[in-house]
Amino acid sequence: MSDPPRYQPAPDPNRAKVAPPPPPPLAVAAGHTAAQGAGFAPRGQRLVLEVLAAVLLIGLASVIVIVAGGRIAAWSLPVVPWEVDRKIGELANKQVGLTSEECTDPAALAYVQKVAAPLIQAAGKVPFQFQFRVADTEDVNAFALPGGYVTVNFGLLKSAQTGEEVAGVLGHELQHALLRHGTKRMLRQMGSSAFALIVFGGGDLYGIGQAAGQLASLSYDRGEESEADERGVELLVHAGIDPRGLASFFKRLAADSLQVPELLSTHPDPGGRAELVERAARSAAFQKLPSPQGLHCHEDKSSR
Repeated sequence: MSDPPRYQPAPDPNRAKVAPPPPPPLAVAAGHTAAQGAGFAPRGQRLVLEVLAAVLLIGLASVIVIVAGGRIAAWSLPVVPWEVDRKIGELANKQVGLTSEECTDPAALAYVQKVAAPLIQAAGKVPFQFQFRVADTEDVNAFALPGGYVTVNFGLLKSAQTGEEVAGVLGHELQHALLRHGTKRMLRQMGSSAFALIVFGGGDLYGIGQAAGQLASLSYDRGEESEADERGVELLVHAGIDPRGLASFFKRLAADSLQVPELLSTHPDPGGRAELVERAARSAAFQKLPSPQGLHCHEDKSSR
């Protein structure tokens, strides 16, 4: 005998509807909790990835600013005031002065100034006053810092056989300063921030001075060496000085030295240096310069 039908009341249309409960989280539904899962929770992983991405973006942006800023500063060199060269040179010259003493015999400095005088006159109006020093070191080298600060090592005066050889090196160095090669390298190395610090002051001027001091030991690239060669030879010819002294000096140093002299390492031959001076010397009359032989770095007090 079947069970009698049960009475089921009809649904009340006026009764408020109740929403069904939300489904459990996926981790709970799978029988796991965040504490039971291995590794980081999804939210923790996302946070770590976001932090890493931010760090990478900041680092990449810093590199772009440094590199692009330096190149922009180099490209905009024609509009950079010459005061920047003078300040860079002043800072660098102070650093160089800490590494080498100067010769005390005034005849050595007087000789360099005498040989350089016709070159400076031939250069015409220059944006700064050239200042010379003779360093008490046997290294055969000379260099010009931005702003016209020129150092000639006494070792170069001892190695040179003629005044034309000294003048050839000086003409080359003066053009490095006038062509602003050191300033271009400095701005490229430190970025546009160096320009702002030098012009407007403040900031890490000591760091800029340290970097500027390294200009004396850095070699120029092939393009800058070629430009300094060409313009230097033009300056020599215009001053009435035989430019063949430049090529003969470099050639003799390379042949006579067991080790590469510093002058050759920092001023590599860009190619065609000898041919350049030979062409320039074909049809010109030149003055005779005094020889550096017999100069002393320090005064000989015993001869007095």
